[in-house]
Amino acid sequence: MKSNIRVIIIGILFWCLLPLPNNGEECAKAMKIIKVACIGDSITFGARLEDSNRFSYPAQLQVLLSENYRVENFGIGGCTLIRKGTPNVWTQLGKITDSNPDIVIICLGTNDTCGGTRACWDHKNDFPDDYRDLIDTLRTISSKPIIYTCAPSPMVIETPGLDSTRIIDLKERQPRLKELVAIIEEVSIEKNTNFIDLNTPMANKPELFTEKDGVHPNKDGYLFIAELVYKAIQKY
Repeated sequence: MKSNIRVIIIGILFWCLLPLPNNGEECAKAMKIIKVACIGDSITFGARLEDSNRFSYPAQLQVLLSENYRVENFGIGGCTLIRKGTPNVWTQLGKITDSNPDIVIICLGTNDTCGGTRACWDHKNDFPDDYRDLIDTLRTISSKPIIYTCAPSPMVIETPGLDSTRIIDLKERQPRLKELVAIIEEVSIEKNTNFIDLNTPMANKPELFTEKDGVHPNKDGYLFIAELVYKAIQKY
């Protein structure tokens, strides 16, 4: 096995040194580290996991991708897309910009459905324009990243162990999330971004969600998200 690897490495080096047209450029491209920034809330962060550094969707995406990729997790618990939410994605833009990503994955909207004391839903009319502004802002990054907008994973009431209070909350927020998913898809088309549907494939699959929760995936659910994102970006 080791001898085969040596042969491959020597072959690549030899190919890179050949005086073929654009060969140096192609070799440099092949060896470039592609930086992926995953922007989102607690679902991006990896909430409800014993080890989010290993099993969050960005961590599992890193495993699925080749060593030519570097995936960074910018997920923040409770994060909203709307500026009037707290916390919100806008406070993270400096860090995201400094990472100079080649690919940006946006997965936001779940917390924007919250009512009550958070009152995020009171500002639902801000959501479309704030989403447009976020895309425009990310496009000013010097690396000119390819942007993927995601329909957030669903709220699954069939998840085992949900108490009556949780069920009432999710039943209230489910149609709100559906409304935001439609907006995200419309903005994606308008802004010519790539769209990843995490909502439909995970609907009615309680086995992918944390018991007594119904919003945050379990380890299998996070892997499921990573695989969906991987399939979408592996063409890059």
